[in-house]
Amino acid sequence: MAPAPLRPSGVRAATVAAAAAATVAIAGPSSAVPAPDPPAPSCGTPADGGFPLDTRIHGGPADYPAGGPFQAWKLDLTNATDASCSGVHPVLVLTDRDRALRPEQIRFEFYDAGSSRWRPVAFEATEEAENVGAFTGFGGFAVPAGRTLTVPVRLTFEAETAPDEVVVNAAVVQRRGEDGDWIGESGDYRLTVRPAESAAPTAPDTSGPPDPSAPPAEAARPPAPAVSGTAPAQDPSDVAQGPELASTGRESEGYARVLVPLAAGLVLLGAVLVRTVRRARHR
Repeated sequence: MAPAPLRPSGVRAATVAAAAAATVAIAGPSSAVPAPDPPAPSCGTPADGGFPLDTRIHGGPADYPAGGPFQAWKLDLTNATDASCSGVHPVLVLTDRDRALRPEQIRFEFYDAGSSRWRPVAFEATEEAENVGAFTGFGGFAVPAGRTLTVPVRLTFEAETAPDEVVVNAAVVQRRGEDGDWIGESGDYRLTVRPAESAAPTAPDTSGPPDPSAPPAEAARPPAPAVSGTAPAQDPSDVAQGPELASTGRESEGYARVLVPLAAGLVLLGAVLVRTVRRARHR
């Protein structure tokens, strides 16, 4: 059953025809294919005369740093008919603004639930400077009548990819022996390829153990107290002893200001206790 002729919105008919031919050639009978397609796959007839499968791209980010990790998104295949649709091979078409994107710069994988593995997609350039990649290496997806099949996918670009604006479309092809039918198409998924993220210099980590070869860090000292009027003359002994001893003397003076009153209080308390004991003995 060939779908009703429709003019594509985002994908050229010639591009899809080339992709369909590539799908048939790559995914045709081969020892590498784990399971052959049914002899005569078919889809139901949509009531509105459109494509049998509604196709939607969703969940993808807007930015892709070149050389970054895979970015995940999803491809929905919804069977809008009352009959199952098998032998389904989505085809991605990437059109970039500058027509500079090369097939080897695209890394794309889809998840094949039947074999529980991610499968890579190889891209080829067209005469229109588009990049086309078909979901091959397996027998194709089967979408039950009135149901939606969600295919997890992931995409990234190699580090040498130049900054660019890219539009992604998903066309869907059903392989039928030596031919293929165009049975679905998604809307546009627009994304931006950003420059590769360079490793910026970072400050040394000081949280770990100190370097034995490095000099010990000088202990932080509290700020000197503000003094009004004329500063007193420096004690010659402080000059002779050097800055470290002078600092030690100042710290000792600070301790003395706290300890002397405390010691005086203890002495007074001791004197009171001694007098109390003496009076008790005289009685």
